[in-house]
Amino acid sequence: MTRSRLVVISSLAVVGLGVAGALGALYLDPARAAVGPLPPEGLALPADTRFVMGFDVHRFVASPFYARFGKGQGQSRPPAFTELEEKTGLNPERDVDRIVVAGRAATKGQEGGLLIVSGRFDRTKLSRAIETETKGVTSKNHEGTTIYLFREGAASGARAAAFLDDDTLILGSAESVEATVTNHARGEAPLRSNAGLMALLETVKPGATFWAVGDQSVLSRLPLRIPAPGGEGAVSIPPLKSVVVTGELDPLVALEMTGEASDAKAAQNLADVVRGFVALASLQASQRPELKELASAVSVTTEATRVHVNLRLPYELLDSLQPRRPVAEGSPALR
Repeated sequence: MTRSRLVVISSLAVVGLGVAGALGALYLDPARAAVGPLPPEGLALPADTRFVMGFDVHRFVASPFYARFGKGQGQSRPPAFTELEEKTGLNPERDVDRIVVAGRAATKGQEGGLLIVSGRFDRTKLSRAIETETKGVTSKNHEGTTIYLFREGAASGARAAAFLDDDTLILGSAESVEATVTNHARGEAPLRSNAGLMALLETVKPGATFWAVGDQSVLSRLPLRIPAPGGEGAVSIPPLKSVVVTGELDPLVALEMTGEASDAKAAQNLADVVRGFVALASLQASQRPELKELASAVSVTTEATRVHVNLRLPYELLDSLQPRRPVAEGSPALR
């Protein structure tokens, strides 16, 4: 065998071993394999997680939506951004790549939620900031990971933060953070056992700026009756088994929602309710012309037991829907 052939065969062997190793990591270590838009570390979430939503922070901050309604006035800044900055000193717009928000079973209440923050930040500097600049913070070692505790003794329960690795920070209830740290340290992926949520995650549109999935236990908290179009009486809302939402913010606001009803009749009833509100907006177009454009921006279709609602809003339409601010006396507009 010539030397050149030996080099080629050796190179192919190295490449083959690399591919085999990568595939082995993917299938043998489930904590490293992402599902839909959920990052690999998200699989360490507790099995009783009932909804998950995510933001691509870079796309969100770079969007026309954020420039109009968030950057200047702060009105659209997600609460997760504010909590993250208060607890850690991180500036999400600058330091964070992605945020995932997860909620657990109804018995856990609002305090069972969890944030997974992925970014490019200085772990040592950030840890020092938490330890020295956050009032009342304590820490403990759990599974070889430092967990920072806030609001210990509060009636609503303690909050916590911990690093899963150099690029991933989690924040939330102390119980949820501790459970996620345990799962991650042991290489476990309990969220995979939640087959319903896994199936929903796999249907999320790739590359969405924001997305959300939730199962029946979350949707059961929603009201089953709402005021009817026109304000006379009320209409019943058929219960949903699940919901998937994806959205884009450039070049316009595009929202796609799919709800799974119990049967085809319930899906049709829900679609009719949504169409009723769209029709009401059209009827009021004589008083507010922009509502006619809003009505035409919404489409509602059904497919067996599923209801699809698509919303496409140009930014000019969003601007027209904003309440007009009163002009101050002495301003150029009054001269």
